[in-house]
Amino acid sequence: MNIKNTILILIIFLSLQSYGQRWNQRKYEFYYGIGLVNLMSDIGVPTDASKPIWMNFFNTIGYAGNAGLKYNFKGRQYIRASLFLGQLYAEDVANDPNYYYRGYRMSSFFTELSVKYELLVIKEKKRSTVYRQLGESKLKNFSVPTYLFIGLGGTFNTGSLNQAKDHETISENFMNIAAVVPIGLGFKFRASKYTSINLEAGIRIAFSDKLDYAWKGKNPLSPNEFGSYLDQYQTLTINVIHKLRSNKKGLPKFKKR
Repeated sequence: MNIKNTILILIIFLSLQSYGQRWNQRKYEFYYGIGLVNLMSDIGVPTDASKPIWMNFFNTIGYAGNAGLKYNFKGRQYIRASLFLGQLYAEDVANDPNYYYRGYRMSSFFTELSVKYELLVIKEKKRSTVYRQLGESKLKNFSVPTYLFIGLGGTFNTGSLNQAKDHETISENFMNIAAVVPIGLGFKFRASKYTSINLEAGIRIAFSDKLDYAWKGKNPLSPNEFGSYLDQYQTLTINVIHKLRSNKKGLPKFKKR
């Protein structure tokens, strides 16, 4: 066999090896989890307008579930598509001078679809057994992977707005669609080789003042009853993340085989 044939065979072999490694890498991550949603709107609002964020566990907190797929397209950078389902809830706080009370209560089911860009700012350090052999602390190589994200999406919510007034309850059903910008950060804690536990906090800036179906000018008899600020909501979720293999087409494999 001459040298040309040897080089050609070597090139083909290396190309096949590189291709096999590329499609079998775990660049995809599938995640799912549950959490809480804090709605900041015109209902359950504090009298101190200077507060940038407020929360009342029994009056502004709803529940949520989320799932999504991430793709590590370059180094520390990811792109992901996510789905949020849950409750947006707000109720005026009674008998508290720090909050406005007008008898309003709003509850809606919301669906959020979004695409996010994610940047890993703190990578996980590789584990080493050398430190243990030398008797040094196991925390020497400890780190918590931390990431930041920003994206663009849309929220659809449908529910009812109720007001307790004059010994009766006035109720209105509604639907609303709004564009949202999700911003936040998250932390990962490895549970096994290909599974992690994730804690994530984020804020959704909504381009709408109607997430709670209460906006300035809604009531013509009292046009200033509600403010003109845009509604927004924050999320706090705990998730399970699984790293997935890729098939020969570069798509994620959800089956173990």
